[in-house]
Amino acid sequence: MNGLTQGREAKSIWLFIKKNRDLILHSLMCSIGGFLGGYAVLCRGNLASAQTLNMMDIVIGIVGKNKDELLLRIFGLFLYIMGIELVVLFSKKTKINLERYSICVDMAGFLILAMIPEQSNMMIAILPIFFILSTQWSVFHGVRGYNSATIFSTNNLRQMVLALNEYAFDRDRKQLNRALYYINTLFWFHINIVLSYFVVKYFGIYASLFGFIYAVPALAITLIKDDKNQFATIHMFVKPVCKS
Repeated sequence: MNGLTQGREAKSIWLFIKKNRDLILHSLMCSIGGFLGGYAVLCRGNLASAQTLNMMDIVIGIVGKNKDELLLRIFGLFLYIMGIELVVLFSKKTKINLERYSICVDMAGFLILAMIPEQSNMMIAILPIFFILSTQWSVFHGVRGYNSATIFSTNNLRQMVLALNEYAFDRDRKQLNRALYYINTLFWFHINIVLSYFVVKYFGIYASLFGFIYAVPALAITLIKDDKNQFATIHMFVKPVCKS
């Protein structure tokens, strides 16, 4: 009986994973986004998830007197754009599985980050993160009809607040589901910022290697096919309207 029970439990777990493949994968990518964001700030001193600050520094460097690191910042912007551009190119011209491509970029990035000496220039140290996270954002930016970035939180927070208010006033179950989706997104992103704090504290630059904890199962999940009546993962290869 124990064997039969265990078999049923294993089958139930497998069916759950298969049914919720898209949401599990989304949560794992949010975990990577939060972890790398925390790593960038704690270990390298700059958030490399978005380009807003970097573009501001480029403009200030051009019009102001401070020309330090201007070329590096322009190169960082170029890498961010290239991350997006390659996803578009691969989606149009190849049959590459973009989910696996993005996760492999993450994994290569974890290794590269661990090789950059701690005393390196801050801008040089975060250049790989610009490419890694722009690639991830271009591929993983929402499932089940929801638009949500996996590499920063502002729009996710706004969507959660709006959905909770809509549910409070109208008691619309769809709005509650929407709120729960964004709560899940925010939870996995921010709990891994907490994890990054302790990992960076004890392992320094080598903390990036802990990203494999999420990347390996994420890569495995990409091998699981969606059910026919599953919600389709959104792959609109244009930059979503999310603000950092």
